[in-house]
Amino acid sequence: MESFKGRTVQQGQRVDVYKNLQVGAFSIRCSKTQKILAHAPSVRISNCEFKVSESGRQKVLKHRRKKVHAFIRGTFEAAGEDLPDMDHSVYYDPYKTEYFRLVDTNEPIFHAEEVFCIGKLAYANMPKDMLLV
Repeated sequence: MESFKGRTVQQGQRVDVYKNLQVGAFSIRCSKTQKILAHAPSVRISNCEFKVSESGRQKVLKHRRKKVHAFIRGTFEAAGEDLPDMDHSVYYDPYKTEYFRLVDTNEPIFHAEEVFCIGKLAYANMPKDMLLV
């Protein structure tokens, strides 16, 4: 994990995680201050919510330019780890869908117990009784 402007991220801190295409890693942003704390090739967070700004998505569709408008909010656990065993693969593409979706079923996903971001996808663990919508 590489800190940004000398800032640090603490385990247990509430953060937003999104793929930063310019840096080629995931950005870890403080949920409260909206300031970037660090970049990492992989990030693990818990108690997660999948967020998409519809107005931001519409701007991306209109201007055909990438802009941060979707992220996963959760409690920071770790960064720079290898991919653990996870239940589901998750993707988001503003040109194809308005929500984050499960790769295998294409169902929307809004919450997860734990999410691991690496490469182009996120991977989620959900309790068996958790509803997707």
